[in-house]
Amino acid sequence: MITRREFMHASIATTGGLLLAIGVEETAIADGAIADRAGARGVFGAYVEIAPDGTVFVTCPQSEMGQGIHDGLPKILADELGADWSRIAVRLPTGDDAFVNPTTKRHRTANSESTIIYFDVMRKAGASAREMLVAAAAAAWTVPAAEIGVANGRLEHRASGRSAGFGEFAAAAARLPVPTTPTLKPADEFTLIGRSTRRKDTPAKVDGSAVFGIDVHFPDMEFAALRRSSAVTSKLARFSRESALKQKGVRDAFAITDGVAVIADSTWHAMQAAAAMDAEFDETAASSVVSDAIRTRMLAALDDERATVSRPAFGGAPYDRAATQAAIAAAPVKHEWVYEVPFLAHAALEPLCATAIVRPDSCEVWAPAQQPDRCRDAMAQITGLPRAACQINITFLGGGFGRKWEVDFVRQAVEIAKQRPGRPIKLTWTREQDFAHDRYRPAHIVRTRAGTDRDGRILAMHSRTTGISMWKYQGRALPPGMADPFASGLLINDRYDFPNKVVDYVETPDPIPVGTWRSVTQSMNGFFSESAIDDLAYATRQDPLALRLALTAKDERANGLLKLVAEKAGWGTKLPRGRGRGIAYTFGFDSYCAQVIEVTVKKNVVKVDRIVAAFDCGMVVDPRNVEAQVEGGIVWGLSAALNGRMSFANGAAVERNFDTGPILRMHEMPRIEVHVVRSTAKPGGAGEASVPPVASALAGAIQMATGKRPRRLPIVDAGYTIA
Repeated sequence: MITRREFMHASIATTGGLLLAIGVEETAIADGAIADRAGARGVFGAYVEIAPDGTVFVTCPQSEMGQGIHDGLPKILADELGADWSRIAVRLPTGDDAFVNPTTKRHRTANSESTIIYFDVMRKAGASAREMLVAAAAAAWTVPAAEIGVANGRLEHRASGRSAGFGEFAAAAARLPVPTTPTLKPADEFTLIGRSTRRKDTPAKVDGSAVFGIDVHFPDMEFAALRRSSAVTSKLARFSRESALKQKGVRDAFAITDGVAVIADSTWHAMQAAAAMDAEFDETAASSVVSDAIRTRMLAALDDERATVSRPAFGGAPYDRAATQAAIAAAPVKHEWVYEVPFLAHAALEPLCATAIVRPDSCEVWAPAQQPDRCRDAMAQITGLPRAACQINITFLGGGFGRKWEVDFVRQAVEIAKQRPGRPIKLTWTREQDFAHDRYRPAHIVRTRAGTDRDGRILAMHSRTTGISMWKYQGRALPPGMADPFASGLLINDRYDFPNKVVDYVETPDPIPVGTWRSVTQSMNGFFSESAIDDLAYATRQDPLALRLALTAKDERANGLLKLVAEKAGWGTKLPRGRGRGIAYTFGFDSYCAQVIEVTVKKNVVKVDRIVAAFDCGMVVDPRNVEAQVEGGIVWGLSAALNGRMSFANGAAVERNFDTGPILRMHEMPRIEVHVVRSTAKPGGAGEASVPPVASALAGAIQMATGKRPRRLPIVDAGYTIA
């Protein structure tokens, strides 16, 4: 009996193409639509296909949301393959178990892990394809495989003068066994990795041919909009279907889990009808959601000793709470500070949207999603169909930042389409709904206590944080006595070398939906941990850079990065009155980032003049893209630090669009300089690691300029105005 893997290879071979799925289990490759559609051109479910004309189609397994992974992962594969980069065509992924990463056992795009977890997978896929092509050529030319060279999409046997393009041997190579342990190139033979090239997705995004979630269209499509309460949580009490059907273009209206869906002949008509229809919601569960009351509860929670839960380990060593508290109590000098960060919205420029078709025997979705595997789980659960009959096609994402990690918008689209079987339904949220029903980055308040000797050496530090548990909201299980990792992770930077550290957490529950936000834990804890180091430097009359250099003396990469950013920023040179510099350093996503920010402050009006960043993410796949990601992370972090917040009144979000929830415009941006360290260390993430240092470096710059440090974000809530 022929196996599904053999069937897939044989089917592709008959079309003259080569399809490979490397590093996944047999059962995963045979999932659903892969085997059924294996004979068609444009098949997804494997990493590389080589057409007869030599075009190499590489499917990127990760969602492209602007981070450049649509370019980076194919470049890794192409380098090992020996392909001509100009002949590489990149495909977007489908939700398919062939893309499940062997390390995480997931198919997802998050945590800046794409290059980290797929680097070896893509290398192996490219190397396996190269060895199969070489074997096919060696057999045809009757020469030893070791004598065949591969470069720029061609196979060459110099001794006989024979050469051929990849396409000439694709069909023959497809019939050969896939190598399980192909030989990988040494790094000094890379021709693409480490070089900047024009991104493969740029032309389509410039000419408008790139398909984002909101661009999906079918001739017989219907369009859906939602009527929801403005409260963060509510239940539908009643609605009048007739009031919706009276509106122009409306075809149907019915209740779904999150409110009422209105179906019309256009998105505009659906949204207009949804807004005009008669509906009522029970918003009782959101009655406690008022910003001032939430803040009061959080501040009180800092003193709730009985409710605290500790992180059980720190830097691989167990906490010693008693020793830390004793060291602080006995310290000649004691310090205490309180820091605050607000709720934040994701505010991606593309609002949430998804298109779904539900048929009696299948369900198909097109969506800008970060979790294809969990989307398929939801599709199967809603429709009652086998998971293998549920297919999701990932479009480009018009921003993700963690919001499109959630699957609520996909669930809604499928739930609606189930009521209109056989018809493609596109659901689009309004911008106001995008703000009002976000999965917000939770607000947190931290109290840090530290003890130092009279020479300024840190003897002990205890940091306590409080806020909503994102971990619990997402339904994740925790071992007894384990603090929420999203709340407590890296609350004290474990790259700093000093004794006696304790981190703990007090949960302050509220019915506000929360979720991951660009740089996740570090988006808040980077500010908390670095602010404490800065405060200690000023309190003990030490230079903030000198203190950090002393604390990282045993960490060569961190220490070197701090020296690099200080040199490039001119740290220590004199500034005019009213100007200041701040420095911060954070570690996360297997990458190091240090930043220096310069500001001018006049009568509490802050102008950010310059930001210098040094970045070490190990081996760099594309230097220019890494620079772009560092710059983008800085823009993201600065926008939030200056005036980013979500506040609540009467159970609902106050900020509902970009007029009240602003993001930085181009003319508001300071100069940014990025210095990327070239390294042979394993690759780290680049999409999020530059966000965490921004707020603390900004606060440090304001402190140097004014003598006062803002410890509450955004800085407009600390009494400052933005120039």
